[in-house]
Amino acid sequence: MNQSRSAAVFWLMGLPASGKTTLARRLRTHLQPEHHDCGLYDADEQRATGILRELGWSREDRIATIEALSHAASRHAVGIVTLVTSTPAERQLAADLLGQRLHLIHVRAPEELRYARDALRPSPAYRANPAPDAPELSWTEPEYPELTLTTTGFVDVSVKALCTFADSVLRGGTE
Repeated sequence: MNQSRSAAVFWLMGLPASGKTTLARRLRTHLQPEHHDCGLYDADEQRATGILRELGWSREDRIATIEALSHAASRHAVGIVTLVTSTPAERQLAADLLGQRLHLIHVRAPEELRYARDALRPSPAYRANPAPDAPELSWTEPEYPELTLTTTGFVDVSVKALCTFADSVLRGGTE
């Protein structure tokens, strides 16, 4: 396989603390035995230590974030991205950059659960006074994700659904 182009990029989008990173890590663990070149790009981690260190939340920075994560993920046989990806325009940009390799997955949880989870994080995603351009403030529900996971129950239920979906995609099947 040509390692410069991924077979698939699984893009987990949703509001902060919806469960994107937890699911993405479990997906990578599931896929790595068969797909050794499986890259995970979590936007929060990349902002802290990686390719997104210089980027903030402005519209231009959010476009640059999507471009950088798309490029990084596409360098692997299988790429996994976690990013809020707030608006239809942001999702379309990812689709334009990745084409048929892109598989949009909506991860959602009720507001009270997201806030409770966020309180347990070392660096909370929600800010008391978010900037006017914070991605959660412009969130628009996605119209046609390929998969929607609601993370209110046992994590293993969502993980199983995600892994089943990814396996089907990578085998060339459809869900």
